[in-house]
Amino acid sequence: MGTGKQHEATAVVWIVCHDESPDNTVLGVFATGAEAEAYAGEVQHLFENGVIFTSFPIGYRHIDGVVRYSAPDVR
Repeated sequence: MGTGKQHEATAVVWIVCHDESPDNTVLGVFATGAEAEAYAGEVQHLFENGVIFTSFPIGYRHIDGVVRYSAPDVR
């Protein structure tokens, strides 16, 4: 049993996914928005409609409220 001080708890996770399938397939889970955005930029070309990413608080349930999604800047 740990004291909880060994690892600082992450309040949110960042999810990168695509919406080209009915399941909105999760492509990656990250600790920071910067990591998620960088990965989204790396893989967006693999999907016709690109990818989306957003943060979810730990313990998130879809019935708790609305989540805003972001997409990497495509040029």
